[in-house]
Amino acid sequence: MLYVGMDVHRDSTVFCLFDPQAEPAAQYRTVTRSTTAEGIETVLAPLAGQCRVAFEVGTQAQWIAGIVRPLARQVEVANPSRIPWLFRDGRKNDKLDARKLATLLYLKQLPQVHLPSLEVSAWRALINHRRTRVQRRTRIKNQIRAVVRTFGCRCPFKSLWTRSGLAWLKAQIFDRPRELMVRILLEELEATDRGLKLVEEQLDAISAAQPAVALLRTIPSIGPRTAEAIVAFTDRADRFGRSKQYASYFGMTPTQDSSGRVDRQGHISKRGPSVVRWVLCQAAHSIIRGRSALRTWFDRVYRGQRNRFKKAVVALGRKVLAIAYRMLMENKPYDNARVCGPTATAA
Repeated sequence: MLYVGMDVHRDSTVFCLFDPQAEPAAQYRTVTRSTTAEGIETVLAPLAGQCRVAFEVGTQAQWIAGIVRPLARQVEVANPSRIPWLFRDGRKNDKLDARKLATLLYLKQLPQVHLPSLEVSAWRALINHRRTRVQRRTRIKNQIRAVVRTFGCRCPFKSLWTRSGLAWLKAQIFDRPRELMVRILLEELEATDRGLKLVEEQLDAISAAQPAVALLRTIPSIGPRTAEAIVAFTDRADRFGRSKQYASYFGMTPTQDSSGRVDRQGHISKRGPSVVRWVLCQAAHSIIRGRSALRTWFDRVYRGQRNRFKKAVVALGRKVLAIAYRMLMENKPYDNARVCGPTATAA
């Protein structure tokens, strides 16, 4: 059995083939090929499936895994941020990186990441694309607001982005450069809104085939965008041992610096998919505006102290994750009584 480490780059890939049964001087063999399907197959196909392969996660991970899986007995995708000694010996090059991957694979010490199916990967990509478009729309609106404030104008309507508000905006008279700016920005805003609508229609179609999304939407104030993000990036809830590990995966647990009698808890780690933290923050603010057991739980953490508001919002997001994990594991809808106890049900 050979253990193969792949150090993948855009144009070339370095393969390190490790044979633990060979003589020490001949255990490692290094080969460099182009990062193409043909290049990868020329190295792995002659091994006739008698190999285990490891490579680091990256933008090409799904594509590479699709090529490697039929050619290897086992494929492991490594998390480079969890290999602390990978860059600590004073030397770093592609050959050494590939060699270390092969060695860690043999020693069963390779920190892995979960690689979802192609369908789930595409779903995640679309969710991230929606966030990019929403952020782009927000930037455009802020630029338009800046022009309006420059001339001291105040929209007489509740929102500048309603039909009445946009009609009012187009009727305003600015200097010629800013009129051009506003016209271009409004065109960009319309195009962004059209694209966002198409993306959300596709996301709705995907979510309709996912019972877990409908299950999570039973949580108060949790909409389709939050539910689909949690389900898509969870993929399989049973791969997590407990809710704390689940929250840690999404970067919602605090960092820790403990030594001797000192135990410091820091900010949340912010590891994992940031889009889930983004939608959870939005969902938390929506929960706060409503009346539910979750709002009661938030008030207990918040205590009416302004300096605790942000902490309480983050804590509420983590609470929603813990509830979602238990719901996905048990396949049961939301229950108010399990949040704060029976007294919270009437809240």
